[in-house]
Amino acid sequence: MIPMTNDLKSMQIILNLNTRLFANTLEGITEEHWNARVSDHNNPLKWIAAHVVSSRYLILTFLGKPAQNPYQELFANQRPYEATVVYPSLGDVKKEWEKVSALMKTALASPSSEALGMNAPFPLLIEDQTSFGAMAFFVEHESYEIGQLGFLKKYHTKEAMKYT
Repeated sequence: MIPMTNDLKSMQIILNLNTRLFANTLEGITEEHWNARVSDHNNPLKWIAAHVVSSRYLILTFLGKPAQNPYQELFANQRPYEATVVYPSLGDVKKEWEKVSALMKTALASPSSEALGMNAPFPLLIEDQTSFGAMAFFVEHESYEIGQLGFLKKYHTKEAMKYT
C-alpha cells in the first residue's frame, strides 16, 4: 500500500465526483433515449455508459484490485459501437455502476504501489507509461465520456445534468 499522494488524492476526488455525475446523467433517461443515436456516426447512450463502466473496471486493475468486468468483451480491442450487438439495459448499467463504484472506493483506500509502478499493460498516448499514468489517462477519459452523457441527457430530456 502506498501513502495517498496529492496526485492520487486528486484522482480520487475526480472519481468520487464522477460517481455522482454518471448517475445524474442518467436521471430522466428512458429506454427510447437509451437506444437512440443523434446520428449514424455518434454513439448512443447505451454504448457510452456501458463503456464508462467497463473502463472503470480497468482502472481497478491499475490500482492492483482487479475485478470481473461483465462488459469486457463488448469493448475488447477498442471495439466500436455496432448496431447488431445487444448492449446492457439502462437498469443493468446503473446497477453495475454502483457495484464498480463501491469497488473503486475500496481500491482507492489501499492502492498498491507495486501495481501503480508497473508498466502499463498497453502503450499509452501520454509520457507516463506506468499503471499510474494509465490510471490518470482513464480518469480523464471517464470525465470526457461523462461529459458526452451529460450532453446527450440535455439533448434528450431538455434538462441539464446536476452536480448535486
